[in-house]
Amino acid sequence: MIIEAWSEKIAVSIKKVNENETVSVGVMKFALIIVFNFTIPFLISLCIGAIGGKFSDTLLAIAAFVMLRMLSGGYHFKSSTVCMLSMIVVAVIPPYIHFSELWTLIFTITSMVLVALLAPSNMRGYHRMPEKYYPLMRIASVLLVASNLVVASEIMALVYLLQAVSLFGWKEV
Repeated sequence: MIIEAWSEKIAVSIKKVNENETVSVGVMKFALIIVFNFTIPFLISLCIGAIGGKFSDTLLAIAAFVMLRMLSGGYHFKSSTVCMLSMIVVAVIPPYIHFSELWTLIFTITSMVLVALLAPSNMRGYHRMPEKYYPLMRIASVLLVASNLVVASEIMALVYLLQAVSLFGWKEV
């Protein structure tokens, strides 16, 4: 709720400065919520990663998550606070989890299968991409995940798996 209140306050302030050449308060508020919902967890995650000596790994987790999320869609929480906390968890925890090359391969292949079957998911109302491009988004999602067959990153494997699970049609929380 705090993010929504900040966004509305800023949008109203912007509108007051230039009423004629700005979009509606609602549109600005929506855009600001998106900016805050990404920027705040991004910065918090990088700070935690830097403090824990995992700055570059945390940056990799964020990049992997955001790229696949943009291409494949996924579940949306009703609460921006829950959304931000989940992004922080997805960015901060994977750099500290280690598993074998076999599990990296299993997670990557599982993610590829899930993405191939489910992506793009839950995009309507959250994305402006015309539906005629959805098959290309699915292919791009699969190729992005498949790149980890070459890279063999534990972090990417885990992040891709978490994002792939978000593609299921979950009930809203």
